[in-house]
Amino acid sequence: MRRLFALVTGFGLGLLAMFLAFNVHVVRAESGWSVVRKQKVQFADCYADIRHWDAQEWMRHPDLTKALVDAGKGDLVPQTEAQDLLLEALKRWQSARREDETRQQ
Repeated sequence: MRRLFALVTGFGLGLLAMFLAFNVHVVRAESGWSVVRKQKVQFADCYADIRHWDAQEWMRHPDLTKALVDAGKGDLVPQTEAQDLLLEALKRWQSARREDETRQQ
């Protein structure tokens, strides 16, 4: 009976770990750790150490960037003029989409 309990517990912990890996980003920054909900259910970027990322690395992870901005942690994303324009466009697009969804209801 003890082995069965250990097996079921192991499966449960594995399922929880997979659920978290597919649904949240765990981000390590200079200011500490952050957990942010993913925009899409996918296995990419489960853990990201962003302390030494340059602009090219940020460009390779647009989903993580958008998730951080949407969660109110946009201060973790370094700002260049091009990124400012991109983030502003994303915010406007998202607010327009929300307005459109509320009109349809």
